Amino acid sequence: MLTRILVAVALLPLLVVVLYIAPPWALPAVIALVAAGAAWEFVRAAAPEAPKRLAAYAVAVAGLTPLWMWFGGSAALGFAGLFALVLLLFAEAVVSGGRISFAQVCAALFAGLVIPLLLSSLTRVAGGPGGRFVVLLPFVAAFGSDIFALYAGKLFGRHKLAPALSPKKTAEGSVGGLLGAVLLAAGYGLIVRLGFGVYLPFALLLPTALLGGAVSQLGDLSFSLIKRESGLKDYGKLLPGHGGLLDRFDSLLFAAPTVELCLLLWPLLGWRP
Repeated sequence: MLTRILVAVALLPLLVVVLYIAPPWALPAVIALVAAGAAWEFVRAAAPEAPKRLAAYAVAVAGLTPLWMWFGGSAALGFAGLFALVLLLFAEAVVSGGRISFAQVCAALFAGLVIPLLLSSLTRVAGGPGGRFVVLLPFVAAFGSDIFALYAGKLFGRHKLAPALSPKKTAEGSVGGLLGAVLLAAGYGLIVRLGFGVYLPFALLLPTALLGGAVSQLGDLSFSLIKRESGLKDYGKLLPGHGGLLDRFDSLLFAAPTVELCLLLWPLLGWRP
């Protein structure tokens, strides 16, 4: 537990530097690295018998996608690249004569296409209205839910939430996680208002955090499902106390697009950054 906390504390300053101090391209660069690493972990977990070159194809596309989207690359060329991955993977499967299965192809497609597209929500939020002040909301929702669910479960947990997928998670912990996401969002809204004079209306902020926290828990359980089917405890060992990149960012994969969609509604409901 101590190692887990220390790693999380060490990552926090890095997040602040990337979001607020480093040049704007630092965020998509970091997302590209995370997406590439997560793609590799996913293919090796979901399709361990697949040739490593399938994972390499997914890694290449996953790493390029966030950068391509951030720097405004042609949508047509981007689609062509994604389609090329589809053709390449199925060509490999056909030429293999059945040694490469459809499940292996699907794992590589998910890793190369879905993972970077979900993570790229962070770059779109950062580049959108009030991006500097709302880009932390996906992290607040996802990590706030994770942290509070962990401690609420330890203190009050009595009823298992999904014992077949994650034996330690409890219904009480889940509720605590949702409350934690809302409380952290409220605190963040106050900090932004008092420190920077930016108004994030609680009537929009708190439901966004609640929904983001709920979906982040679904993301966590979804990737736990894949681990259990593969007989794995963790996706990797890159982050001591956490596991692999997917073990740390699985909840963010679902929370980031959810928060992005909520933020698209904010201006329609009267918010002006």
